[in-house]
Parts: sequence; structure tokens; C-alpha cells
Amino acid sequence: MKLLNKKNVTALGLSAYTLLFNVQMVLADDKGAEVQKKLNDAGNVVKGILTGLVVLVGICVALFIIIKRMPDADDPREKSEVYKAVGRVAGLVALAAAIIWLLPFVYGLFT
Repeated sequence: MKLLNKKNVTALGLSAYTLLFNVQMVLADDKGAEVQKKLNDAGNVVKGILTGLVVLVGICVALFIIIKRMPDADDPREKSEVYKAVGRVAGLVALAAAIIWLLPFVYGLFT
């Protein structure tokens, strides 16, 4: 079966024509501030959900590391490795949460 047969090329050409040459102008109402506020609120909700997911994944990973290394908790070297691993996870969670909140701010500075 060929990927670029006549039917696929025709469908692709028709889609490209529709997207590129059949553009219509839309006039909007003067409610830009209200729309902008709703978009900002929706963005904050999405950022909150993403931050919650990052924290939840970080907690699960930290618990997995602790439970996996629990039988060897008497060894000081193993305990040190557990502390380092959990600290690394906490640092990565903080970095991911900061990126989630700072990336839109930095993008907003350039637009």
C-alpha cells in the first residue's frame, strides 16, 4: 500500500486549499478585557492542575525510593543515598513547578 496514492494526494491538496485560501475575516465584539480575564483565569487553573500533578508524581517517586530502600535502612551509606535521592526528587519537583509558573510569565514579557 502506497502512502502517497492519488486519493491521499487529492485529500491533502483539498485540505491545504481549504486552510490556506479559504480564510474569512471575523469581526469580534468589544469585550476584549472580559475575554482576556477569562483566558488568564483558565491559564491559572491549568497551571494549578499541572503543578498538582508534578507534586503528586514527585511524592509517588519519593515514596517508591523510600520503600524500595527500606530493608537496607541500617546501613549509613544506604541511608545517605536515600536522602540524596529524595532530595534530588524534591529539587526536581520544585524546578518543574517553577518552570510551569515562570514559562508563561517569560513568554508574556516577549509578546
